[in-house]
Amino acid sequence: MLSTNDLLKAPCFARHICKNCEQQFKITDADLAFYEKVSPQFNGKKYLIAPPTLCPECRRQRKLAWRNERILYQRSCDLCSKKIVSVHAPDHPYPVYCNACWWGDKWNPLSFGITYDASRPFFEQYLDLFSRVPQRAMVNDDGVMSENCAYTFDVAFSKNCYLCFGMWKAQDCYYCRICDQSKFCVDCEGVKLGSELVYESVDSQRLYRSAFMQNSENCSDCFFGFDLKGCTDCIACGGLRQKRFYILNKPYSEEEYRKRLAEFRLTSRSGLKSLQSQFDILIRSITRKNMNLQNCEECLGDHLFNCRKVLGYVTTNAEYSKWIDRSDGPIWSYDQIQSGSPQLCYECITVDNGYMNCFCLYCNQSHYAIYSDNCLHSENLLGCISLRRKKYCILNVQYTKEEYEKLAELIVENMKREGTFGEFFPISFSPYGYNETNAAESFPLSEEEVKRRGWKWRQDLPYTIGKETLTSSALPDNIQDVSDSIIHEILACTGCKRNYTIIQKELDFYHNLNLPIPEYCPNCRNQHRLKRRNPQQLWKRPCMKCNKEMDTTYSPRPGGEIVYCEKCYLKAIY
Repeated sequence: MLSTNDLLKAPCFARHICKNCEQQFKITDADLAFYEKVSPQFNGKKYLIAPPTLCPECRRQRKLAWRNERILYQRSCDLCSKKIVSVHAPDHPYPVYCNACWWGDKWNPLSFGITYDASRPFFEQYLDLFSRVPQRAMVNDDGVMSENCAYTFDVAFSKNCYLCFGMWKAQDCYYCRICDQSKFCVDCEGVKLGSELVYESVDSQRLYRSAFMQNSENCSDCFFGFDLKGCTDCIACGGLRQKRFYILNKPYSEEEYRKRLAEFRLTSRSGLKSLQSQFDILIRSITRKNMNLQNCEECLGDHLFNCRKVLGYVTTNAEYSKWIDRSDGPIWSYDQIQSGSPQLCYECITVDNGYMNCFCLYCNQSHYAIYSDNCLHSENLLGCISLRRKKYCILNVQYTKEEYEKLAELIVENMKREGTFGEFFPISFSPYGYNETNAAESFPLSEEEVKRRGWKWRQDLPYTIGKETLTSSALPDNIQDVSDSIIHEILACTGCKRNYTIIQKELDFYHNLNLPIPEYCPNCRNQHRLKRRNPQQLWKRPCMKCNKEMDTTYSPRPGGEIVYCEKCYLKAIY
C-alpha cells in the first residue's frame, strides 16, 4: 500500500529506457506503490497499472499534445448554428456545440454510445466514439459562473477576461495564463494571489502596479525586477528585500529617484529597451537560488508554493505528488497538467476535484473514470465522452453496476494484451495538429519531424499576414502619442509578421500604466515570456559557494548564472 514514504528520494529504484527518446529514467519503489494504489478494481480484482514506458518529459509532451489553448477558430455551433469561437477547427469531423447547447437538454450523450466489440482494439472503438460525440466549443464557464469570458480556455469564476488560459477567479485580464485570483493584468504568466495592474511579468505573487517582474512578491510600483521581495519604487533591480527608491540596485533619495525615473522615458519602447539592456547586465551578477521554492518541504522543481514532498513545476498547495505541472492542490497524484485538487489521479489533464481518475481529460468532479474525456460530475466510467452526472458507462452506453464491472474486466484484459492499458492516449490520436498545441511551446518540432512521427500538422492556422493598416515603423513609440483610433488599426508583429490588434480595455491599461503599445503579437509575446523561465528539467551541480552538490533548474553550462544552494543563497541575500 502507498505510504508517506519520501516520494522523491526513495532508496530503491529501477532504471528504464524511454521507448520514445531512449533516455534512461528511474522508477522507485514508492512509484510502484502509487501505481498499485490507483489501479482500477473490478469485481474485487485489481488490474495493476504497469510502470510507464515513457520518461517524464515524453509523458508531459504526450499530454500537452492534447491541449490546444491558444489557437482559436471562428465556426458555427453544430446544434443552434450560432457563430462561435472554438479551439476546434471547422473541418474537424466531430460535432462542436456552443457552451449553452452543450450544457442544454436538447441532446443526449448516451445516444451516441457504441457497444464494445471484443474483436476490435479498444482505442480504435474509442476513436469511433470520439468522431461522433459533440465537443464543447471552449472549456470555460462563460455565462454560468464567469461573465464576458467567451475568448478564454480553461477559465472559471472570472469576469471580463480575453485570451486568457488556465485561470480562475480573475478579473479584467488579457493575454494571461495561470494568473489566478488577480485582476487588471496583461501579458502575464503565473502572476497570482491578489496581483493587480501588472504587465509582462512571470511567476510572481501579490504585485501591484508593476511591470517586467520575475520571481517576485509583495512589490508595488516596480519595473524590471528579479527576485524582489517586499520592495516599492525599485527600477531594474534584483535580489533585494524590503527596499525603496533603488535603481540598478543602488539607493537614491526620493527626489533623485523621481528625477532618474523620468530620464529613463519608460513611456516609450525605446526607453524600455534601453533600460532592459542595463537590467540584463545587472542580473547576470545576481545570485540565484537553485530552485524557486517557497514554503515547501522536501520538494524538487521550480515555482512551487506551499507544497510538501512534490516534484513539479508552477504548482501550489500540493502534497505527495510527482511530475505535476501548472496545478493547484493535487494530493497523491502523478503526471497532472493544469489540474485543481485532484486526489489519487494519474496521467490526466484538468481533472479538477477528481478522485481515482486515470488517463482522462477535463473530467471535473468525477471519480473512478478511466480513458474518458469531458465527463463531469460522473463516476465509474470507461472510454466515455461528454457525459454529465452518469455512472457505470462504457463507450457512452449505460450498464448496471454488475454489467459494468464484468465488461470493464474484459476490456482491461484485452487492452493488456493489446499493450495499451496503462498508457495515456497516443499523440497520433489527438484531434489537434501538433503546432496547435501546448506541446509545440515546450517541445518545438518541425513539420517534417512531426509528420515523420505520424502526428498531425495543421497547415491553415487562423492568422493573416500583410493585412496591416499601420506598419511597424509607423507605430507610435510613446504611449502619449497613441490615440483611441489605434483600436481600429491592424498591426503587424515585428517578429513573425502576423497581424494583431489592440482592444479598448488593453489600450486603457497601457494608458493607465503609461506603457507603450507592444510591437509583437500575443503569440510572440508569450514565447518571449516562456524563454525567461528555466526549463522544466533538473540537473546535479555543485553550489558555487560551498561546493555541495544540489539539484537545480539552472543548467551547469560554462559562463552561466551564479547559483547557490538554499542555505548559501539565504546567507547571501539576507
